Amino acid sequence: RVFENESLTFYAEVFGLPSPEVKWFCNKTQLVADDRIIMARDGDSISLTIHNVTKADQGEYICEAVNYVGEARSVALVVVVSQEVRFMPAPPAVTHQHVMEFDVEEDDSSRSPSPQEILLEVELDENEVKEFEKQVKIITIPEYTADNKSMIISLDV
Repeated sequence: RVFENESLTFYAEVFGLPSPEVKWFCNKTQLVADDRIIMARDGDSISLTIHNVTKADQGEYICEAVNYVGEARSVALVVVVSQEVRFMPAPPAVTHQHVMEFDVEEDDSSRSPSPQEILLEVELDENEVKEFEKQVKIITIPEYTADNKSMIISLDV
């Protein structure tokens, strides 16, 4: 995994007599060196660096070494993750889980047909509550913990 706009580097060792020719591929297309794609070789050590990675750089990478004696390949899968995901807050740890069962009658239109509701109780500080309000439905009035530093709320999931 690599984040968008970061650099991605592959390292490999290539041995052979005669010294093999090395080619790099992304999704079966041979890569060509430019300002963003750097291919380096120092003796038996080789590397491929891609700067400012984009979603288009995601996929299967192959390093292929070939001489008249034979060939060898190494494969790696790369997933490019958007920067927004990087800064998304992790969900808080669940402190309690409540499952409420309901008897639902077919002609009862007073509630959705779901036979159960799951409430997760989590502990959040004030900033986390504001961020979480954008992502899930908070269904209880927050209760403060004994130390008054965080709140306990229930989330409808």
